[in-house]
Amino acid sequence: MKRHLNILLIVALGLLLTTGEKTWAGDIVGVVKPQGLRTAENILVYVVKTPSLSVDTSQARYLMDQRQLTFIPHILPVLVGAEVDFPNNDKVAHNVFSLSRAKKFNLGSYKSGESKTVVFDQPGVVDLRCDVHQEMNAYILVLKNPYFAVTDKQGRFTIPDQSSLEVAGIKGVEPLPPGNYVVKTWHEKLKTARQKVEIPANGEVSIVLKPKRGAPGVLYK
Repeated sequence: MKRHLNILLIVALGLLLTTGEKTWAGDIVGVVKPQGLRTAENILVYVVKTPSLSVDTSQARYLMDQRQLTFIPHILPVLVGAEVDFPNNDKVAHNVFSLSRAKKFNLGSYKSGESKTVVFDQPGVVDLRCDVHQEMNAYILVLKNPYFAVTDKQGRFTIPDQSSLEVAGIKGVEPLPPGNYVVKTWHEKLKTARQKVEIPANGEVSIVLKPKRGAPGVLYK
């Protein structure tokens, strides 16, 4: 009897350890294989529409850094209503602005060590520029729900991306409930790839997206 209990405990422990290494049930995992690009990183993958889910975004705050005349990160997905800080960690002045429909703003010139903040209150693509350094460019992608991810160098992603959400101060985002969803991609040099997915009651969904080179689409129609 004791031997049987020990075996059961070992099996249970093994299941716990294994579960800790996997994604949660309801996650969407996959890879993006872009055509015509040298790298598969910095591609947004997002769920277009979700059921009404309770997510506390009151503490959400994001960072778009400026270092070595570069916006970091190149692509920053945020939630509607989020605040984004723009610290200047260069030795020269910067002037961040955007003429995008989703958010038009001009922060004016500010020196090294200073920071300014912008609230992004409408969904869409925000093309960032620096009026002082024309080579600087990045994108803030304002999204309607937290079910998104940005690909790594191998094109891999997991939705939701819990680690990046927690960095922004967003916790408690549950896996998507069972149902049918539409997943899309966005990249400034790629056409939109679109795929329907069905999330079962138990288990993750694995997909492959293959966007082609071309003009990007809008996030939401």
